Amino acid sequence: MVSCIITVRQNMNPDSLLSDLVGKPVAHVWFGDYSALYLELGVLTASDRKRRDCSVLNLCGEISIYAGFDWRIERPRSIFGSRDCSRRRQNSMSTGLLGSTITAVSTFGRIPELQVGFSNGQWIATFSLTPGNPEWQVSFRTPATIHLCTQNGRLFIERRVFNPPSPNA
Repeated sequence: MVSCIITVRQNMNPDSLLSDLVGKPVAHVWFGDYSALYLELGVLTASDRKRRDCSVLNLCGEISIYAGFDWRIERPRSIFGSRDCSRRRQNSMSTGLLGSTITAVSTFGRIPELQVGFSNGQWIATFSLTPGNPEWQVSFRTPATIHLCTQNGRLFIERRVFNPPSPNA
């Protein structure tokens, strides 16, 4: 028997979920394809997913923040960088965030975008420029993985429960 994932929509409070990020340390920062930004918060564990060459993917935090194609990192009075920056600038941005803690997090706009403040005085803000929904997500790895994102112009919470295969299968 093959294991499966069941998706359950929950009546959870997005503000309560976001408040769980405050005080969490940034343990790992990495950039994906097309300069998507990933922040791994809290204790890191090895990913169970692998690349085609069988090497292990990036480490996963207790909570992950994904900022898709349109995001920027702000300093107190200027924009430090965005997805369009050079790899050298991206390395500088990730070094600055690494080890800082989250001090504030909220959504803004009629179609919710994400903004996150850090103890180093920097902020990350998402802002979508393409049709559809904003490209951001916050994933909480608890016994059931919970994803907070925008879907159909509203905040959306998805809970995924992993059902292991039966020992008799």
